[in-house]
Amino acid sequence: MAESFSSAATTHVPARSISLPTRLIHPKEQRFEEELKKIQALNFSSSTSSRIQLGLAKLVHLYDFVNEQVICSPQGQKALHLCHLTKLVEHALDESILLLDVSDITRDLIETFMEQIQDLQSALRRRRGDLSNVQSEIQTYITFQKKFKNAAARQLKSLARTQTKKKSPVIKQSSDLDQHSSMVSIILRQSNTSTISIFQSLLQFLSSSDENQKENGEIGCVENSIIRFVYGRIIGRKIVKVIDAQTMLGRLAMLNLSLEAIKDELSYLSRRLIQHRASLLNIITP
Repeated sequence: MAESFSSAATTHVPARSISLPTRLIHPKEQRFEEELKKIQALNFSSSTSSRIQLGLAKLVHLYDFVNEQVICSPQGQKALHLCHLTKLVEHALDESILLLDVSDITRDLIETFMEQIQDLQSALRRRRGDLSNVQSEIQTYITFQKKFKNAAARQLKSLARTQTKKKSPVIKQSSDLDQHSSMVSIILRQSNTSTISIFQSLLQFLSSSDENQKENGEIGCVENSIIRFVYGRIIGRKIVKVIDAQTMLGRLAMLNLSLEAIKDELSYLSRRLIQHRASLLNIITP
């Protein structure tokens, strides 16, 4: 009975034609796409410092692969020397300056922020959390934090404006012989796009207010802690201090560690971006 049902079913199923892909994916392009998927899987829509740190670390690995296995490989060098890729290389060089600037400026901002955190920590320890004796240091920290957020927001807007002005040249594959050049052009464009995306997430994280960061934002958490430490909370007719100095010190220490980890990854990434730029310059330098 089962056999007759199977044969009857097959007579009613229309035959399908299996279409093969128009071209095989280059092994290096496939490896690159796998690395990109790891970055995209992090989901930066609700970014935390640990997620951004991991994204920057994965970018470091991505650039190691691009620099060593693509640009500096004999096939990559040959492809990039082709006349029709000159504009792409020039565009990638322009992008490399932008990315280096963003990386360096952001790292400097974070370093200055860490100095402010450490100053406030020292004041709290030295004066044993006596609120009356740390008012000026707290006010200095709050004032700096506002300036810091504004600076990060300006950097974010500048990055967005630059991207709307610049358009990466599209390289059309003219023949099967150009498959490697097409692969190289795709990798260069997508490397820049991924780097810009993570930088945007990082700057959004640094410039967001505590209302936007909710429970995931270390910066917002410390901001709320300072408000509770300074002003307390009105319960009935009394103002009750709900955050003590020790808790405040702990949260400042966690924020400092988070920022230090991001700063370190930015330093590693900057070195790769410098190497990336040098490799591209070698292509167009006679």
